[in-house]
Amino acid sequence: MTVLPQDRGASFLLDRIEPSDIVCPEDMGDDERLLMRSIREFAEQEVVPRLDEIERRNIDVIRPLFKKAADLGIFMAEVPEAHGGLGLSLLAIAGMSETRSYLGGLASTVFAHQGIGTLPLINFGTKPQIDRYLTRCMNGELMAAFALTEPGSGSDAMNIKTTAVLSPDRTHYMVNGAKQWITNAGWADLFILFAKVNGTDFSAFLLDRDSPGLTIGEHEKLLGLQGSSVCAMQLDDVAIPVENLLGEIGKGHKVAMCTLNLGRMKMSANCAGTAKKILATTTQYATERRQFGHPIADFGLIQRKLADMAARAYSAESVAYRTAGLVYAATEVMGDERAEALDLKLKTLAEFSVECAMAKVIGSETYHGLSDDALQIYGGNGYSEEYPAARWYRDSRITRIYEGTSEICRLSIAKTILRRAARGQLPLRDAVTGLTPPAKSDQRSRSHRAGIDAFKQIFLFVMGEVWAGVDDAQLLEPTHQQFLGSLADIAIETYRAESTVLRVSKLTQQQPRADLRLQAALARLVFYHAADRIRQEATEVLAALLEGDRLAVAMNQLGDWLPTPAGLIDTRTLVAGELVTRKGALP
Repeated sequence: MTVLPQDRGASFLLDRIEPSDIVCPEDMGDDERLLMRSIREFAEQEVVPRLDEIERRNIDVIRPLFKKAADLGIFMAEVPEAHGGLGLSLLAIAGMSETRSYLGGLASTVFAHQGIGTLPLINFGTKPQIDRYLTRCMNGELMAAFALTEPGSGSDAMNIKTTAVLSPDRTHYMVNGAKQWITNAGWADLFILFAKVNGTDFSAFLLDRDSPGLTIGEHEKLLGLQGSSVCAMQLDDVAIPVENLLGEIGKGHKVAMCTLNLGRMKMSANCAGTAKKILATTTQYATERRQFGHPIADFGLIQRKLADMAARAYSAESVAYRTAGLVYAATEVMGDERAEALDLKLKTLAEFSVECAMAKVIGSETYHGLSDDALQIYGGNGYSEEYPAARWYRDSRITRIYEGTSEICRLSIAKTILRRAARGQLPLRDAVTGLTPPAKSDQRSRSHRAGIDAFKQIFLFVMGEVWAGVDDAQLLEPTHQQFLGSLADIAIETYRAESTVLRVSKLTQQQPRADLRLQAALARLVFYHAADRIRQEATEVLAALLEGDRLAVAMNQLGDWLPTPAGLIDTRTLVAGELVTRKGALP
């Protein structure tokens, strides 16, 4: 597979991206698909029959399944071959993350260990640390957890209060503090623990469970993810050997952000996979459930829901793989040796932090939106725990909170773009200065590619009005977060629509004789949904900054850029019909 890399994060807002520039699920090879199939088979044969026991947190069931997941190679997937792992590509990791939904309540335990629990050790561990812990993490002997969040620091993760003070004999750190909402804490053997050395230097440590002074609280009573262990931790004069410092003193933010940026990318694939599963199960229910003498799938409003659900799931999947492809292509260009270098890996993840945050927002909000629509289609049955919709609804809600809330991700997207523009890394101001008003034309005759170019023009237009109306020094202040949120949403919807349209364009180029009517219909729905959201967000910002004739002119320009929805009712009918034929499976 040859992919033209984008070496600048957020550059899609300025550049015209070609179909050949992106990665989509269809680019995966046989090895990646074999891994996904093996996880699904493991889930169907081993996990699904024990879901009730998992939901009750029966560790005598969970621990053996955890070990079987290790035997399957899940915990070796991201470990370099030099350390005895599989060293799989990010595309394979995205595919593996997509299949997480099949593991039900076990998924949180498995992937918290495989991802945020083990990756810091892989990326920052010394040879003695890797020799001591990594093999046992890979084979399932040890379960790992990521202990960052505290009662007083959720989104403000760097503001932790846990302290680490070097002992007089310089052999260990004395750690005191508290952690909260730590996944796997009730069962974990190893913790990636964050504390401030001397109360100032944010740092990471490896903490063994049997360390004196460490107390693990009871399992939290959660809204969803009933099968996972989430607990508080108390640390009272816990002695951590100096050789268990992970990375450098004062550089713990690198450990945290490297893990979280990659985690957001993988979560987007996980959410997309779960959304696809919800869509398939709900479609089958709609074909079996009869009311007024007909399957409810025959009714127009149910068809509308199914079609819109399908479009959102297809777009979330398109975004997840495009984002994985960006990082994959960037590391491939570096070469094998350079790709292994930690600093370059960190730089690559930081470069595409905007896209990772966008993918996380799109994936998590798609998952939650589909779970809500599914429950509505199930009707009264959806409100019963006897049917899957209730569990989907409960489990989906947390995805908009952990790994960075949707609000924090939106602020991060907007602030990163603005800071790069200020440093000259993203020539937004030049683009805004050179922006010309849109030409009047028949919107229905425009291609989706031209429409996405118009979305980018709208982002620049709104950005220019924000710059003109708000002082640069004040724009990043909390009082202007609504402007930043709207700018982020315009960028997010542009990225979503472009990822989906380019995926279908790429398929059309590769398979000119294939029947791609369903894919084209899904892209059409995604495109018009994005246009509606962009219209809303742009209008709110312009109306807050402009008035009178200036606002009227701006709104006219916005109308000239944005497409008029055409044929959506017929498109939804086509998609719903295809879904029923395909038993809810997306192409």
